[in-house]
Amino acid sequence: MGRLRYGVATTLDGFIASPDGSADWIVEDATIDFDALFAEHSAFVMGRKTYEVMLSFGDNNNNNNRNHLTGRPRESVVVVSSAMKQADHPHITVVPGAGCVDAVRALKATVEGDVWLMGGGMLAGPCLDAGLVDTVEAAIMPVVLGDGIKMLEASRPRGGGAHRLQLQHVERLEPSGIILTKYNVVVVSGEEKKQQQQQRE
Repeated sequence: MGRLRYGVATTLDGFIASPDGSADWIVEDATIDFDALFAEHSAFVMGRKTYEVMLSFGDNNNNNNRNHLTGRPRESVVVVSSAMKQADHPHITVVPGAGCVDAVRALKATVEGDVWLMGGGMLAGPCLDAGLVDTVEAAIMPVVLGDGIKMLEASRPRGGGAHRLQLQHVERLEPSGIILTKYNVVVVSGEEKKQQQQQRE
């Protein structure tokens, strides 16, 4: 079974896009090897807006501004959208929003390698709540927006409480000031959940 890695660029105050959906505030850093990063993953899951951003990069040879999804197998690029129709996008797999968790679960069970959950707080939240996310990998930009699209929308583990993360790696990039972080999602046992529930009561 592959790992589901939620990899995302976020502001210091936890937003992945401006209120209008734009992300022109993302700081560029030439030291980030996007070819190597994409090579770590065998499949990709994202919402419609993230997919459209990837399409806008085109196929030029700029390492930081290139559509790294081009030419990949149809089943390895999953776009969650209730507006898009599969017939209009034969080179990717389109999944309705209501079926996103089941689709991600099936992808994890069949793919050989890691799956990159690329963007969308509305998508990441349900996957995290369902216990499907294995790591959260946030590139924290030296930017504060104050408002926008959250890194996670309405996410709560079953039974309440909070999702617990364990820091695995942190790196500061110079001179951009970007902080790269990687957290493992901590799996809480049934007994621990029971104890947490009793403490809240």
